[in-house]
Amino acid sequence: MNARSVTLALAIFFVAVQFYTSLESLAPTPQFGYAFLGFRGALAFAVAIVLAGLACIVALVRRRVAIARTAYGSVALVWIVATALSSLAGIDPGSGLQIVAMMVLCAGFGCALVAWYDDPGVASAVMRAYLFVCGFAALAGIVMELARVPHALYASSYGRAAGFFVTANQFAEFAEFFAFVALGIALGARESRMRVLGACAAVAGFGALVLTFSRECYLGAAVAACFLAWTLGKRRVAGGIAFLTLVAAVVVVAHPLPHHDPSDSFSRLRTLDAGWRVATLFPLTGVGPMAYFRVYPAIAPVNGAPPGTFGALHPHDVYVSLAGELGLVGLAAVVWGWARIGRSLAASLRARPPRERVVTLGVCAALVAGFVSGLFDTIGVVQMMFVWLPYAALAVASARCRGLA
Repeated sequence: MNARSVTLALAIFFVAVQFYTSLESLAPTPQFGYAFLGFRGALAFAVAIVLAGLACIVALVRRRVAIARTAYGSVALVWIVATALSSLAGIDPGSGLQIVAMMVLCAGFGCALVAWYDDPGVASAVMRAYLFVCGFAALAGIVMELARVPHALYASSYGRAAGFFVTANQFAEFAEFFAFVALGIALGARESRMRVLGACAAVAGFGALVLTFSRECYLGAAVAACFLAWTLGKRRVAGGIAFLTLVAAVVVVAHPLPHHDPSDSFSRLRTLDAGWRVATLFPLTGVGPMAYFRVYPAIAPVNGAPPGTFGALHPHDVYVSLAGELGLVGLAAVVWGWARIGRSLAASLRARPPRERVVTLGVCAALVAGFVSGLFDTIGVVQMMFVWLPYAALAVASARCRGLA
């Protein structure tokens, strides 16, 4: 494959994977919310992702990249093996192995991004596509919220911005990741045009995040902002943000944000209890990826969400979800993996001048936001597959190479 083909495959995959919730129509779980793509549309979208991922894997094979010898590659392999083990030992091996296959594609993209990121024009092309397409999605979400269209989505989201996503919280997670990556580019890119594009994208991303009224993503963004300010040497700014975050948390507890189901706070506690029960009943390898909803009817707590409803799909906590889906084996793999990636990032960033660290720190801030907001939502193995693997690759690639810096 030539350089243009690899760059195109990387750009298509990274942009498309941001909208992974559009694949809901293909999931084995019951369907909820407002789906923009029906079965055929979701299938076509999945085919595009698969073809781009396969192209990345073919390029890696032809270039004979020693994947297992890299920090990112070794982590991806361990996560895939842990998920495959849980799938084979779980109650729905077929669905689990489909997840494993998609993880292989995501890992293939990540390894290819790390391998080619510093080649001429690759980083710029991939990130321009990301900023333009995701910036448009963020702006579209803002316009859709202000215009209250589609009406069914506006109503099902309690008047919160949801954009092209199934729920407002999914849009909020997309926005928090996008906004911090764009902010890192705005502050640290070499080219002035890229910095301007990053700044405009960051404004759109943060604006969309505000209109989602997502409490968990507000908290995640606040912690990420503290992290970014601190690592950039702005200690007073970080302290100010931390103080304002504490004040805001107290205000939200005393006066909950509008546009939320009043019973949601209490139902989440019962949902979390159900997640812990699954994790304790299947402690070693879990019930397998995407199998939580199948065992939920047998362990549903008193006054918990009825089986088959949205609250019964997952525990609404990424770490409890991972414990239930992949067990201790999966949790150990996740902890080891992030520790390995963290050490690799720290070593790479120490060798870079301060100006060349900013883009990577923006990506790291996005991951921090996701780690925090994940305490209150998202499905564990889906997060690992569609969010952690691609963004960890972007962090590692940008830290090791000059890229946009």
